Amino acid sequence: MIIGNGQLAKVFMNSDLEGKSLCIFASGVSNSNCTDPKEFERECDLLKVTLSENPGKKLIYFSSCALSAPDYPRNAYYQHKANMEALIKHHTDDYYIFRIPQLFGDLFLHKTLINFLYKCIEHDHAFKVFDNAYRYVIEINDVRTLAEAYVNSHDAGITVDLANPFRYRVLDIVKTFEILLDKKANYELIKKDDQYFLDLSLMISFVQSQGLQLDFGPGYLHKKISEKISFKHDPKTINQLDLI
Repeated sequence: MIIGNGQLAKVFMNSDLEGKSLCIFASGVSNSNCTDPKEFERECDLLKVTLSENPGKKLIYFSSCALSAPDYPRNAYYQHKANMEALIKHHTDDYYIFRIPQLFGDLFLHKTLINFLYKCIEHDHAFKVFDNAYRYVIEINDVRTLAEAYVNSHDAGITVDLANPFRYRVLDIVKTFEILLDKKANYELIKKDDQYFLDLSLMISFVQSQGLQLDFGPGYLHKKISEKISFKHDPKTINQLDLI
């Protein structure tokens, strides 16, 4: 059972998890800058209904890696995610909470960081970049691969970070787009620190034990973004992409 209709929900369609007795909750707030109480309340109410109407089913929930960094400031979004994790743990022990960092899939208009930067550079929009900001990233299909592996081989009741272990400077993400799009970004560099560190040793050990091929490392972002830009600009896909 999949809750949601966005990219994260759609990537699990036809997954081997669909036939299992579980709920994949992929209808949460995805914008880490969100401050709208109504959006938080909407997710909370839907999560409560999902838990109450599906007793006996395991739950997959997607949270934020920032919660694994105790010194990183918790804005309204991160506090909301912490509250949702607590709600789940209060109702059931049969959960898989996957904390994810900057998620990216198809490149289209969306308020997540990767898509925001793509939109600004592709359309010559001005934007601001913190000079000492760093982010972890993961591509959406790799989230599916990892989630499937954990559910199929690990007991429920876990909270785990899913991320490429290499941490990117946001300015380097911008430069990656500049190279791949062959365009100069129009940005203002702001002196500000915005970063955290993750201990991903358990996930790395799990990936190795399962023999998963995920291309993690420094070249991960360039490879994945290159594939998506090539797909998006392929004339054979234009009509399809116009429908997204």
